[in-house]
Amino acid sequence: MRRIGILTSGGDCQALNATMRGVAKSLYNMLDDVEIIGFEDGYKGLMYADYQIMKPADFSGILTQGGTILASHLNRCAFRMRMAWIRLKP
Repeated sequence: MRRIGILTSGGDCQALNATMRGVAKSLYNMLDDVEIIGFEDGYKGLMYADYQIMKPADFSGILTQGGTILASHLNRCAFRMRMAWIRLKP
C-alpha cells in the first residue's frame, strides 16, 4: 500500500481544493492500493498528528468551496525560529 500525505500551509490560494481533488483523483486512478492522509491545519497537524484518512468522497463537491478542506495554519513562531536559524547559519 502506498500512503500519500497532503497538507496545506500558509495562506489560502486560488484553486487549492481543485488541485487537491485533481491529485487525489489521479492517485486513485493510477494506483490500485493507495491511502491519502490529510493533515489538518498545515504543519500544525503534522507536528501534532492531527490527520484523517481521506476517502474519494471527501474530494467530491469541493471545487466551488473557498479556502481548503484541510484548513491551513501559519505557525509564526516556527517561522521566526526558522528565520533566526537561517541568519545564524555560517
